[in-house]
Amino acid sequence: MKFLHLLSTEASHSITLHCLNDPPYGTTDSFSSTGSLPQENTTLQFRGWNKQMFEKDTLLEPHVLQDECKIQDGSWHQSRFFFHTQDSRQLPIVDIQEFLASQPNSQQRIEISPVCFL
Repeated sequence: MKFLHLLSTEASHSITLHCLNDPPYGTTDSFSSTGSLPQENTTLQFRGWNKQMFEKDTLLEPHVLQDECKIQDGSWHQSRFFFHTQDSRQLPIVDIQEFLASQPNSQQRIEISPVCFL
């Protein structure tokens, strides 16, 4: 990994959260259409390779590409996050914090894509 970091000037990574009856923030109002995160106590935090946190209202805020996990209709939905940085040492994402099931009949699955080093 160190060799890739040394040879790269930027990196991108995407993560998809698949949810069944469970928004990723424990609320039915998980994300707005502008991509901003909810105003709550519990928020997802993504820890990068160099231990920096990607979270709401920071320079390292993830881009929300899709947010369907707020739909609770008994079907699987997904929320997609995209990370892009010009400091390749920040990726890949190695940990997701505050990812808790909020309802008894909810299920969650994480899909992590390969990191693209440029």
